[in-house]
Amino acid sequence: MNTRRIRCLWFWSNVVIVVFFSACVSTGSNTPEDRDLLNYNHDLLMGLLWQQNSGEYSALCYQAFNAGERYVASLPSWENKAIVFDIDETVLDNSKYAAWMVVTGNPWGNDTWTAWCNAREADAVPGSLDFARYLMERGIEIFYVSNRPASTTESTVKNLQNLGFPLADREHVFLQEDTSDKNPRLERIRALGYDIALFAGDSLEDFDSATRRWTNQERRNWADSEIESFGVYRIVLPNAVYGTFESAIVPNYYGLSPGEKARARLEKIKAWNP
Repeated sequence: MNTRRIRCLWFWSNVVIVVFFSACVSTGSNTPEDRDLLNYNHDLLMGLLWQQNSGEYSALCYQAFNAGERYVASLPSWENKAIVFDIDETVLDNSKYAAWMVVTGNPWGNDTWTAWCNAREADAVPGSLDFARYLMERGIEIFYVSNRPASTTESTVKNLQNLGFPLADREHVFLQEDTSDKNPRLERIRALGYDIALFAGDSLEDFDSATRRWTNQERRNWADSEIESFGVYRIVLPNAVYGTFESAIVPNYYGLSPGEKARARLEKIKAWNP
């Protein structure tokens, strides 16, 4: 075997070794728990691809905000009217954080979520900025009510301001302090003299905080009972990546291991059986 061939074999064998160990580092160790976590995070992949790449996602967002515009235009008066926006997946697109979970195999965590919020790198949800400006031009007050931790208020305000959202300041951005229940914050808005004319959110709890404690069947029943409100004074933004519907799959969902969560998800789908 000549020297040149030996050098080539040595080079490619080292490339294979480097690639192998790089994969191990990027996906964590090979324990069953790590594999469960990777499989669990991989469940986010199609939803992320859809949110970040599809025209359908943008179209649904435009459809929601167009419905909001039509409802606002139909109001007999805009005086003392306020619109309440949720923030995440309603005006700010956090799909890059979820994508980080998928490519690294890391779970969602308070520390990394806070770091993401403080990075101020979220993009605007399609159509949200135009709708907010539409409201501003008509003298309608805007409030952003979110369950982001209150410690991220400054960064959240700055992220919204950088994207050009009107009234993005501490007087109009209400984040979570003592409770995830949004009702006390909504009452603060009403106490300022505003009539909340429309709510925009991606989760049912953005419209009724009680739904956070319900099963998915109860949530579906509530949506069925409120059918005439959607696309009118409640507009729902699409979110196929996460939401409180996930924690409602089974009791104590967040107490399960990643593998148990993945199995609980699989058991809840309705499959054709030929």
